[in-house]
Amino acid sequence: MHRVRKAETGDGKRIAEIQVGGWQSAYRGIIPDDYLNALNPEKRVTFWSQQADNESSDLFVTILGATVTGFCHLIPSRDDDGTGVAEIAAIYVDPCAWRQGCGRQLCEAAFEAARRRGASSVTLWVLEANLLGRSFYEAIGFRTDGSTKSEERPGFLLEEVRYRIDPSKREQDVTGDGH
Repeated sequence: MHRVRKAETGDGKRIAEIQVGGWQSAYRGIIPDDYLNALNPEKRVTFWSQQADNESSDLFVTILGATVTGFCHLIPSRDDDGTGVAEIAAIYVDPCAWRQGCGRQLCEAAFEAARRRGASSVTLWVLEANLLGRSFYEAIGFRTDGSTKSEERPGFLLEEVRYRIDPSKREQDVTGDGH
């Protein structure tokens, strides 16, 4: 059984590996292969190691035994209309651990942290074409709020939609079945 804990500085390398692996698995067919194949986790290790100690955000990991299997990064919203809002800036699970409850556990930890911080809602941005991710977010109660954005990358455009949830209305355990 996977369990959730706060990330530690030493988790940075594994978090970076999961992020790159998540992009390469989830976004294949959405983002050009040459871009995905060029992603390098080593370029992200320092950032993730620093985020484990960042007091203005919360970084959670799921672990199985001693192995980090997923992570979720909750920050104050970066959006213009985000005053008092928390944002899940990144959530990825090692593809080997998909469909084992890690994503739900990470979201619940993020919801609890958002409640503690007094956030009125939690948002996240997801690629419009990422139907698997969107289905997961909707299953645990997120709903689109009508906001969209485009981010230009070398040779392609990322089209994103924003999802939102009220963390104060979430039960302690995310079941995904509406209860």
